[in-house]
Amino acid sequence: MHSFSLRDITAHILRHTFGESWGSSTLKKGSMVMKRICREDQKFELMRMLNVYSRARGVSIRDEANHTAFLSELLRKFETSKKNPILIHGLRTEAMFAHIAATMGHCVAIKTEDAGDVYLMDSGLRIPDFRILTSAGQELFVEVKNHHPANPTDDFKMNKDYFESLKRYAVVFNRGLYFAIYWSQWKLWSLVRQDRFDTSTHAYRLSIENAMMRNEMNIIGDCLLATVSPLELRLFSDPNSTRIVKADGTVKFKIAAARLFAGGKEVDNSLEKRIAWFFMNYGNWIGTPGYTEVCEGEIISVGLTVAPEERANPNERFETVGQMSQMLSRQFNEITVGSEGVDLLIPKSEPEDLGVMIPSDYKGEKLPLWRFYQQLSIREEESP
Repeated sequence: MHSFSLRDITAHILRHTFGESWGSSTLKKGSMVMKRICREDQKFELMRMLNVYSRARGVSIRDEANHTAFLSELLRKFETSKKNPILIHGLRTEAMFAHIAATMGHCVAIKTEDAGDVYLMDSGLRIPDFRILTSAGQELFVEVKNHHPANPTDDFKMNKDYFESLKRYAVVFNRGLYFAIYWSQWKLWSLVRQDRFDTSTHAYRLSIENAMMRNEMNIIGDCLLATVSPLELRLFSDPNSTRIVKADGTVKFKIAAARLFAGGKEVDNSLEKRIAWFFMNYGNWIGTPGYTEVCEGEIISVGLTVAPEERANPNERFETVGQMSQMLSRQFNEITVGSEGVDLLIPKSEPEDLGVMIPSDYKGEKLPLWRFYQQLSIREEESP
């Protein structure tokens, strides 16, 4: 009879029924909110690029002929770069990591490290992608990699010289070096310390099993989230408008109200509504048409339910919905990737507009929440 998906329900319906604050950052009180600060103005960046080009050719930046050659070279490189999927996906994955790290609320600062000139005694060093300062006071370097092999279970590999040059850079600044690897087919992140790799061959390796076992994404706030099942969105028809179900089973009706339910109880708190909707859209649960209520040939309400494919914890109140980083990545992908490929490397929205900033002391009322943080054992922390 009647079927629909979450994507069919537009944001303006939710704003109309839940209020204009739906989806805004005003509900994120009690959490650390990070803002992106764009340091480079295009006019500065273009002049720096012109200077690099001119310096390499031993000509003046004032030379008009040099300007024409520079713009031609810029266009040529642009045409080459835009056709390089590895470059495009690599840059987008870097931006995705920065956004999810900023959104999870455990970082004080995230700085692009490999930008601008740097003066070093050892010219063979490679600069990691990011420098991060966590709310716990830990400062670390992070190199981000997108891993998309033909076989999803293949090890992540990195050239020994490339790896070692990153390590030497971290040693210069006496900071830890971590590798943030996005296992794209699994839609999973791992943050692994540099000494966790298998270095017995020229190509250093990390299996997905070891990456997950030694994952330290908890440093930047990642956790496995769980709540009660099922979650349901129920749309109620307007009794003052036409809502008759036709003989062929179709019906047109005006939506008068939308309500969210968790474990059969209505969610009426603004923050909890946003969390529930985020879980429904980006969690691991399966969406199915819910109960359709019809009375005397008129549609009263329709629902859409998401729930685990099967109960993993039948003796507990909760079921896991997914890793926070995993759900944020799905949302980031939705914003930046279209039907024909990558539309944006970095979204226009701020990190605070991604996901839901859940206060650290949140336990929930109608939407109870469980958080599981993966931590290394003392033996793991001390061993290479």
